[in-house]
Amino acid sequence: MKVVIEKYEDMEQLKNHLENDWIVNLEKCDIKTRRRVIDFLSGFAFLNGSLKKLNKDEYEVTLQI
Repeated sequence: MKVVIEKYEDMEQLKNHLENDWIVNLEKCDIKTRRRVIDFLSGFAFLNGSLKKLNKDEYEVTLQI
């Protein structure tokens, strides 16, 4: 599943897909929001998952739940 994030509040849409892998697209984010989202995703995937950069605008998030 691909999720496009434009503002930090858009992260709320991820709560419906916690059991799946997804790709987060940050192309439409400003740099400050981009940093916040990447920081959140890094912490989120730290214990039971992974965060992989696919290109300059996309990250793959995998969770083992």
